[in-house]
Amino acid sequence: MIDWPTLPDYGIYHVWPEQGVEAFHPEDREKIHGWIPSDHVFERFEFDGQYYHVRYADRVTFRIKPTLWLEISDEGHRLGDQVEVLGNNMQNDPIVANIVEMRFSQVHKAIEYTLEQTDMRIDKAYLAHEFVRLTQREHLRDRDVPAPIPKYLGPSDSSGVGSLEDDLGLDTDQNF
Repeated sequence: MIDWPTLPDYGIYHVWPEQGVEAFHPEDREKIHGWIPSDHVFERFEFDGQYYHVRYADRVTFRIKPTLWLEISDEGHRLGDQVEVLGNNMQNDPIVANIVEMRFSQVHKAIEYTLEQTDMRIDKAYLAHEFVRLTQREHLRDRDVPAPIPKYLGPSDSSGVGSLEDDLGLDTDQNF
């Protein structure tokens, strides 16, 4: 039995699949030109039993059969995230910019991020430790423990909770 990876995961297709174009879903074969092989850091977000569903933000989405994939550790940053570049003892200009490219660097063995500020790309590629993410991402994990179902035992409930009349101090024996 194959031990499928936990998704989503991140990585690169640095070589052409040995199955050739047949590794890709027939409807997606036109989309992959220029994307594979490359050092772009893709996200595999779903497996349907035959194909991995892969995306590079909203720029390209395709389906590919299980093939050679170099998994890259997730650094927590995504395309489109707003970041603040740290001055780092005046080695960098402190700026606020958006991530527009994520590429794996064989030299650094890490993701290099290309940033854009006011629609102009910055020539330098940054590593994750050179900036902080400003974009807030809310992600709630699935509940791993089922919530208990409350039980109402009726008027004889011995949970210590009184009735509404008791709480309000109303006399229930009065006729209105």
